[in-house]
Order: sequence, then C-alpha cells, then structure tokens
Amino acid sequence: MTVELPKDAEGREIPLDTEVLYDKEGKRREVDWYTFYPDKDIWDVVLADSSAHFSPHNLSLTPPDSWKKLLDDLGRGADALNYESCAYFGKSACDCSSCIADKGKTCERVVMRDIALRIRKLRGED
Repeated sequence: MTVELPKDAEGREIPLDTEVLYDKEGKRREVDWYTFYPDKDIWDVVLADSSAHFSPHNLSLTPPDSWKKLLDDLGRGADALNYESCAYFGKSACDCSSCIADKGKTCERVVMRDIALRIRKLRGED
C-alpha cells in the first residue's frame, strides 16, 4: 500500500516533519502530530493549541496572501534604489539563479503579471 503525503489548501504536499502550518486567517498554528486513517485514506492534523483534528486541506504551508502583504511588497520594490523587481520578490540583491523571473530576462513583465495574479486571487477571482 502506498500512502501519499497530506496536501495543504493549495495542493502542496506537507512533509511529515512540518511543525508549523497556517490557517485561512494567516494565524501560525503549531502541529502536534499527523494521523493517517487507512480505512478512509485521509489525513488529519492535530494542532498543539487544540485537541481537535483538522483536515490538512484547511491549512497551508505558507501564510495566505493579503492586501497588506501585496502593498508591503509593492512598497519594498518602489523604495529600492536598484533591482526594484528583485526587491518586490523579497530579494536583497539581484540573485537571478533562484528568481521566478527567469534569470533577469523580463523581470518587469513577471512582476506585473504576479501583481495582477495576486490581485485577482485576493478579489476571489480564479
């Protein structure tokens, strides 16, 4: 029998050594343990501050995006003296090897598309 790892709200696999997950409001929740029910083929997560079992589909590996986070990222990019796109993505300097903007070829386009995507998601559009 092969057991798949639990998946978070965005469909990402949750490693079983993950100690912190985030609820829909962005609150940091410490994980006590994971439980797998083979007869139902489902996972539960027990959080340290609660004895209740939660579906991992209701939790996330990273805090959810918010209007405040978007504005903070835009402000960081706007305040940067150089490499504004890098600053928007939270980089302190141009490090193209780990950037989603594909190694510096079209950084501004990637930033604009990322901003538009985030706005659509925050508005509830899919």
